[in-house]
Amino acid sequence: MFRGSRYAPLWLVLAALVLTAQAPAGWVTVQATQQAPLLSGFATVQPGTPVTIMALQAGILTSLSVVPGDTVKPGQMIGQLGGPQIAAALATAQGASNAANAALAAERGKFADHLSTKVAVAQAEAAAASARAQLAALHAAAGLQSPVDGQVQSLAAGPGTALQPGQLVAVVQPAAGAWVKAVFYGLRAATLSPGAAARFNPANGQPAVPVTLRGVQGTQPDGGVVLAFSGAGLLPGEAGTLSLSLPPRPVLLVPSEALVMDDGRWWVMLRDPQGDRPVQVVPGTTEGTETPILSGLSAGDQVIVQDAALLYHRGIAAQYQPPD
Repeated sequence: MFRGSRYAPLWLVLAALVLTAQAPAGWVTVQATQQAPLLSGFATVQPGTPVTIMALQAGILTSLSVVPGDTVKPGQMIGQLGGPQIAAALATAQGASNAANAALAAERGKFADHLSTKVAVAQAEAAAASARAQLAALHAAAGLQSPVDGQVQSLAAGPGTALQPGQLVAVVQPAAGAWVKAVFYGLRAATLSPGAAARFNPANGQPAVPVTLRGVQGTQPDGGVVLAFSGAGLLPGEAGTLSLSLPPRPVLLVPSEALVMDDGRWWVMLRDPQGDRPVQVVPGTTEGTETPILSGLSAGDQVIVQDAALLYHRGIAAQYQPPD
């Protein structure tokens, strides 16, 4: 990669450099060719909105079955509340449920002996169902469940902790909602349209993940354009690279060996009837044996390839006049 390029497109050559049939060996005539550049930049997977798991009633955290980093499924039990308050509440609810069930059984017996009515039986059934529901709700409130599929991000309490209703116990990062943050450089990055297809390549060697551009998030102080991409199967915290194809555009290619570096600048030697001469150019990223020229050349220019560096420095030396 040439250091003059702020971002690193990987040039997908659609048409090669055209050489004139009459051109002698050592130089080429360049023409504009259509190429589809591929932007590539550093990317990280950002989490979606975290989900909190809180105590639904007062009690003591008697057990906790997860640690940060564990994966959880919807409805998975991660902890249990206990203690005197919960035990007393459960005992009261269990007693009420037992009494309601006994009253229902008695009412049904009376109805069988023609000593009760359907309305009285229905009322007893409703009372028993309500008591059972209250008992089930207390049992459910004593358990701590993950509401989503995701990863435990942090824990705010441990076994033995006395908890109040609404007190935080754990934070879970949902698997859904993760997005890719990618940073690109160059003017074209800011002009990309939402919906563009791209690929996130994890640094750990896992298979690439197809993603879709959501939009531009902003610009960094160093000029990098921050883009947001969405996709399935993304793991928060992963790092890698993101590649994105751009629409084809005309470019000029020259053989890489035609380029000469001098004092931090790039040059090529142009073939001229009045004498070969150096021309400063701005190269893009080399792909294979050819390099795109971003500025400094025009279609139809004849660029010397063979011994370009020797000719360049010979010309510089010829311009040097030693003092008298």
